[in-house]
Amino acid sequence: MIQIWALDCQSGSDRLEKQPTDLRQNTCYFGDRTLLKQLPIVGFFVLLVQIGFADLRSSGATLERATTAFNQGKFAEAEKQVDAAEKVDAKKPEIPNLRGAIFTKQKRYDEAAQQFNQALALDPKFYPAKLNLAEVNLLQGKYADAAQLYQELKQLDPGSELLEFKLTLCALLAGEENRATAMVDIMKFPGKTPAYYYARAAIALKRGQKETAQKYLENVKKYYSDEECAYFAQSLKEIDFTAPKPSQPVKMPDQQPQ
Repeated sequence: MIQIWALDCQSGSDRLEKQPTDLRQNTCYFGDRTLLKQLPIVGFFVLLVQIGFADLRSSGATLERATTAFNQGKFAEAEKQVDAAEKVDAKKPEIPNLRGAIFTKQKRYDEAAQQFNQALALDPKFYPAKLNLAEVNLLQGKYADAAQLYQELKQLDPGSELLEFKLTLCALLAGEENRATAMVDIMKFPGKTPAYYYARAAIALKRGQKETAQKYLENVKKYYSDEECAYFAQSLKEIDFTAPKPSQPVKMPDQQPQ
């Protein structure tokens, strides 16, 4: 149920170049087609493993080997390489971030969250770790906590359709269907990504309206490539929309004005 995104967050988006310099160094644009085309689909949830070019000259070379092992599903080897990288430079946030990714794949969610928090303690602007922490909260059913983190990230990238999609899923899975619908109502249409169509399909599936959902899933293919749709399609496949709603709706954080 996990998707791994390995990328250099310093490139890949026109929108990113408009960010202030101090943000460009540690953040990425989560919503445009360019970024989605770069990323392999391995499952549902997103795990960002950030490696900058400068890192490859020292402990980052070990991190690169760890990331390769991680992407190949060799988690014991990946953890071994992460431990080796930590001995060279324990102050790199990439190290606990990747270790947290390994723990998440192993469903050691509490330990994973600790690692992502450690990465943020080393660098509060290491936004991949914040995104990964949100994903772990979502995996654990902590929808309000996940939504809060997505909302904070959205302040950095207000136009991110991916984050809008994530926030919609949080609301929907938390039992706040009306809120989820209202969020999709104000999504950009047509967008740079197929997020709108898949968000609509998610709501229809949660309502048991399979034919309506299927129409959205068919129409989206008219406007977006299979590559652009892959992440969102996999997301819907991994969600159990027949699961009962929470006995009481989870109180979601208020959306911040953009």
